[in-house]
Amino acid sequence: GAVNYPPRGRRGVGLARAQGYGPGFAGYREWLGGGGGVVIVMIEHIEAVRNLREILSVEGVDGYFIGPYDLSSSMGLAGQLEHPEVVAAIAEIRATAKALAKAGGVHVIEPDPARLRAFVDDGFSFIAYSLDIRMLDTAARSGLAQIDRERSK
Repeated sequence: GAVNYPPRGRRGVGLARAQGYGPGFAGYREWLGGGGGVVIVMIEHIEAVRNLREILSVEGVDGYFIGPYDLSSSMGLAGQLEHPEVVAAIAEIRATAKALAKAGGVHVIEPDPARLRAFVDDGFSFIAYSLDIRMLDTAARSGLAQIDRERSK
C-alpha cells in the first residue's frame, strides 16, 4: 500500500526526484500504475527469518534484501557473519525465497571478492558491495602493510 497511490494504495504524493519534482508526476503515476514499482522487503531480524514465508507471500512483494549485520545482531551474534547460525539463517532465507520464486539481495560489507562471488554463485539477484569507507580503509591498510613488509626486509 505504501508504494502505490490511491485507490490502489495509500502512498502520499510528496513530489520529489521520482516525479521530476513535479513536472513528471503524470508520467510517473502512469508508470507506477502499470506495475513499474518494485517492493523489496528488508530481512534484518531473526523474527523476519522465522516469518519469512508469510512475509514473502504478501501480495505485491517482489523480493527481499538481507542486512547481515542487523540480522546477526538480532541473533545475539553481532558482526559474526561467518558464525554457523548466521550462515544457516542466510541459507534458510535463500532457500525459502527460492521456493517462492522471489528475487534476493544481500549486503556484502567487507570488500571481499571471494564472498561477493559466493553470493553471486548462490543466485542472489542484486548485491550491495561494501561501503565507500570500508573500501578506503581496506585499501589504505593494505598499502601501509605492504610498505611495512618492504621496510622490514
